[in-house]
Amino acid sequence: MDRSKNPFVNPFLRRPWVSENGFAAAAAGGGNLGLKGIIAGGITGGIEICITFPTEYVKTQLQLDEKSGKAKQYNGIVDCVKKTVKGHGVLGLYRGLSVLLYGSIPKSAVR
Repeated sequence: MDRSKNPFVNPFLRRPWVSENGFAAAAAGGGNLGLKGIIAGGITGGIEICITFPTEYVKTQLQLDEKSGKAKQYNGIVDCVKKTVKGHGVLGLYRGLSVLLYGSIPKSAVR
């Protein structure tokens, strides 16, 4: 290869898995995990939803408050969180979570 014309040399072309499998080779040890993979995916998806749900809940409340046409109930993100926790407790930030979990855990499990 003449480096004077093209100084870039791709370091990945010397890798054995590139010549055998191509650039998109599967991770070593991957493959068919079966039931363990399905369970791990479902648990991971459920944890992710439990972490992100309060943020989505507050966002939705603020969007609905803006479109209601009446006087605004919330004055921002922090105000929405404070009023929700005061009125319904900390678990108030998770109202409606069960419906989302019932649909999302199976979806995450089979990915």
